[in-house]
Amino acid sequence: KKLEQQLADLEDQLKNLHIEMKLEPSVCSDLDDESVGTDESLVTTDTQHDWQLTVTYGPEGTSLQTSIKNLTDIHSFMAETYRYFHTSSTPFRTPNYHADRSSQTLAITNPMLQIEYVLHGFIQNKKKSATLAVPPACDDFTRIQIKRQVIQSYFDCLGVLSPVFPRPYYLPYFENNLDAMLTNAMASFTAYTQCRHVLPISYPMTREAIAESFRNEAKEQLEDVLFEQEPSIFTAATLLFLSQSALIVLDNTEARLYMNLAWRMVVGLKSKYEDKLIGNTGQFQTAENIEAESWRRLFYSIRYLELSLYAIYDGLDDFTSILFDTGIGYPVVLQIEQEDKLRHAVEAFREIVRMHDCQLSQKDDQIKYKLFTGRLEELTLHDLQRLEIQLCDFWKGLPQSFRLSDSPFDYLQIERIHQCSNPYAIYLNQMYYVQWLSLETRLMQSPSFTDLDGASMDRYDGERALLLVSICTDAISKIFHVLYCKLPCNVELHWMLVAADAMGMLKRSANPQIRARATASLKATLGVIKHRTQKHSPEGHDNYRLLKSMLPSIAPGEGSSTSSGSLTGSEPESYPDMSYQMDDNEKPTDYFDVVDK
Repeated sequence: KKLEQQLADLEDQLKNLHIEMKLEPSVCSDLDDESVGTDESLVTTDTQHDWQLTVTYGPEGTSLQTSIKNLTDIHSFMAETYRYFHTSSTPFRTPNYHADRSSQTLAITNPMLQIEYVLHGFIQNKKKSATLAVPPACDDFTRIQIKRQVIQSYFDCLGVLSPVFPRPYYLPYFENNLDAMLTNAMASFTAYTQCRHVLPISYPMTREAIAESFRNEAKEQLEDVLFEQEPSIFTAATLLFLSQSALIVLDNTEARLYMNLAWRMVVGLKSKYEDKLIGNTGQFQTAENIEAESWRRLFYSIRYLELSLYAIYDGLDDFTSILFDTGIGYPVVLQIEQEDKLRHAVEAFREIVRMHDCQLSQKDDQIKYKLFTGRLEELTLHDLQRLEIQLCDFWKGLPQSFRLSDSPFDYLQIERIHQCSNPYAIYLNQMYYVQWLSLETRLMQSPSFTDLDGASMDRYDGERALLLVSICTDAISKIFHVLYCKLPCNVELHWMLVAADAMGMLKRSANPQIRARATASLKATLGVIKHRTQKHSPEGHDNYRLLKSMLPSIAPGEGSSTSSGSLTGSEPESYPDMSYQMDDNEKPTDYFDVVDK
C-alpha cells in the first residue's frame, strides 16, 4: 500500500510539473560547502543502473513503462529518474514524495517581522499629525524657480524609476505650466522625499516648508477640480502625489482618502483608454497613445499603493475588489523613450508590474497578501510551492540582461552586480529578493534554536526556510550596496530596515556559517542606511540612530562588528568604499524630524 501511495504521488507530480519547485541545486551544494549539514541524499550521483523510462498519456491517465525487473528497485528508480522528467535544461530539486499535498501544512512562525509591526504602526495611526510650520514669505519669482528645479529633479530621478509620465513628452508641459495643480502636487512629493537631485533651499526657507506650501496649493486647487471638472489622469495623479506626501508627514487619514479617490478615478477612466491600448506596441507616437500609456502606468502605480493601504491602514483582507484581471496588458516602451536610461527604466517598471501581477489564480493572490500582512496562521505545502514557483517562473521570464545570477535563487557575486550596466535591473532584483524574503521569513524556524544539522532543501519546514532567508539576505545586502552606488535615491529604506531586522535574527543563529554571513550582511546594510541618512545632512547621526533603534532584532552596539572571515558565496570584505563623489548640492529632506515627533 505504501508503494501504491508513492506511485500515486509520482503520477500527481507528473501532471503538475509546471508547479513543481525549480530551485537550482547550487543552493544545496553551496550549503554543503558551508558545512551546514545538508542531507547528503540531496546530492545526485551518476547511477550504475541502466534505467529506461517511457511516459505516455491516454484517456485513462498517465502510463509509465520502465525496465525495472522487480519491486525492490522501485525506490531507487524513483530517486534516480525524477530529474529527467522535466524538459528544461535547468535542473531542480528532488521533490519530497512522502508529502501529502492535500493536507500537509506549515505553521507560520513569524506572521510579520518585528520591524514590520513597527512600520505598519506608523501607517495604521489614525491620529492626525501636528500641523507643520507655515513657510516664511517668498517672492513669486524665487518660488517659481524653486518649483521648476524640483520638477526637473523629479524627471531626472523619481520620475524615471516610476515613469508614469514619459519624460520627453511631459517635462516640457510641466515646465510651461508651473502653476498647474498636478505640478504643485508633484513638486510637493519630490521635495518631501530624500531625492538628492533637489538643490538646497536658501535660508530662511527649508525644504520641508516649501514642500508643504506646494502641497497646500495643490489641495486648494483640487477642491475646485473635483467638483467642477471631469475625471482625468492629471487629477488622479494629483491624488496619488498628495496621498504620498500625506504619508510622508504621517497624515494617514488624508493619505487614505486621497488614495481611495485616486483608485476609484483611475478605474473609472479605463473605458476611455483601454481600446487605445489594444495592439499598442509603443511605436505609434500620437498624443492619444502617449496619454493612454500614461494612464496604464498610473493605474498600476495607484493599484499597488491602494492595495497596501487597504491591507495595512484599513486592516481588510478581501482583495477581490482590487486584484482583478485588468485586461489592459503591461506597460510598453514608447517610441519617444528609446534613450537607454529611459528604455531601461520602463522595461524594469514593466517587470515590476508583472511581478506583482503574475498571479496563478485569484486564490493565490489572496493567500500571498494575507501571508505578507500577517493574517495567516498556517500555509499548506501546495500553496507554498505555488508561491515559490510563481517567483521562479517570473525570474525565468526576465530578459537575460536583467538577471544577476544563473538560477532563480542563488548566492550573488558582488562583482557581477557591479558589472550590470542597467541600474534599473538592479532595482528590479531588489524587489525580487524582497518577495522571497517576505515569503520565507514567515516560515523560518527561530535561528537560535537550530544548528541546521540535517537540514534538507527538499523537506519543507522551518529549517529549509531559514536556509533560504540566509541566502536571500546575503544577496539583498549586496544589491543594496551596489544600488546605492548607482541610484542612491532609489534604495528602498523601508526594505533595508526589513532586511536588516532579518539579518539581526540570523546573527543569533546556532550555525556558525549562517551567523557569520548574517553579521557581514548586516554590517553592509547598516552601512548603506548610515550613508543614506547622513550624507550631507547635519542631523544625519540622529537620523541613523533613530532608524537603528527601530530594529528590534539589533541590540544596542550591534551592527558594527566585522565579519569573522571570508565566506563562501559571500565576500563582504570586498565591498568597495561608498565614499564616492556626489554633487555637493545633494541633501536629504527633514523627514526624520517628522518621524521623531
